[in-house]
Amino acid sequence: MGSLLLGQIEEVSLEELLTQLRSSINASAIPSRLKQTHIPPLDALAATHLRDTQSPTISLYGRSLPLLYKIVATLISPPHSKAVFVLDLEGRFDAASLDCEDADLAHVYVQHPARSTPEHLRSLIANAEAFMLYDEDAQRSRHREWWGTLVVGGLAAGDVTAGWKGWLRVERGSVPGFALGMAVEDAWRQRERRDRAVEDKGWVASSEWGGFEFEFDVGGRDRANQKP
Repeated sequence: MGSLLLGQIEEVSLEELLTQLRSSINASAIPSRLKQTHIPPLDALAATHLRDTQSPTISLYGRSLPLLYKIVATLISPPHSKAVFVLDLEGRFDAASLDCEDADLAHVYVQHPARSTPEHLRSLIANAEAFMLYDEDAQRSRHREWWGTLVVGGLAAGDVTAGWKGWLRVERGSVPGFALGMAVEDAWRQRERRDRAVEDKGWVASSEWGGFEFEFDVGGRDRANQKP
């Protein structure tokens, strides 16, 4: 009986055993590194990107502010009720564009540093946690969980970045152009209708890992839908 059991045991070297152990540890550790935005299609894309690249940062580029606003508004509003820190290097982040209550808006902390070296930016991001946890200016958010840092206009190591380079492109949904050979007068008459169609088309986030469509209105509710 003993020899039968021993014969069923697969022999592996110590090196193979350690490799399997490391793989198991890494596989279990990856999900904990990825912060959830609570926007399901975005979180699904970010998880796939993380598995392929080992990078947990959600890097937006293109016309990225609408999706950035959607992320922030989702995080700070019930039922999630987080606090977030925004490092705005370009002065483009407009808190008035967030679709949330004033009471929740008070938990968005925006800093406008002068442009500086990547090392200085990394230092600012590293100090954000200390600010959120210990600074008197963030005392009103002590009862909330600090979600993380979003960087506008740079490629510093925030949890979400919006800059000239990234892996998730944000742009307006496409609308067919004017018909070939259309008279100028007809084009002018249809311009207003076409502008409305562009507004109604919403936004598209796309990457090599997939994409999704979402709607964004300043001061209005928005929705996200997974693309096939």
